[in-house]
Amino acid sequence: MIVLVGYRVGMPISRDSGDPIHVEIILEGDDSDGALTELRKWLRSDEDLIGVRVDPVGAAARPDQMSGGLVEALVATVTDPGLLAALFAGVGGWAAARASTRRTRIRVKIGDREVEMEGPALRDPEGVARRLRTELGEAP
Repeated sequence: MIVLVGYRVGMPISRDSGDPIHVEIILEGDDSDGALTELRKWLRSDEDLIGVRVDPVGAAARPDQMSGGLVEALVATVTDPGLLAALFAGVGGWAAARASTRRTRIRVKIGDREVEMEGPALRDPEGVARRLRTELGEAP
């Protein structure tokens, strides 16, 4: 399972709150661990996302393991809500590039709000970004 961008804040997005926005991204599909690594590189190389931290979240260790080792999700920390649109565009661009060759399901969470997309919906990067903005509270 791969986690994409989600946001763990219990209130609606507010440009005035000053609190960072945590966007959790979960990916499911072919080679989800590798896909998360690929998505993280994609987002970190995006010049529009300078200042947005994108950190992997490790999977919990099973009782028979010393550590989890695998990446389970990504959490993007956004301190400027104006960068959410750029983050969503980055996720949309990556998803479109990947969806043409591999089965992928993406869940993006911010607080208790979540958007899940897969299949043909991921082939339209602008549509992915627009849906994330609309359903996660950022104005289009």
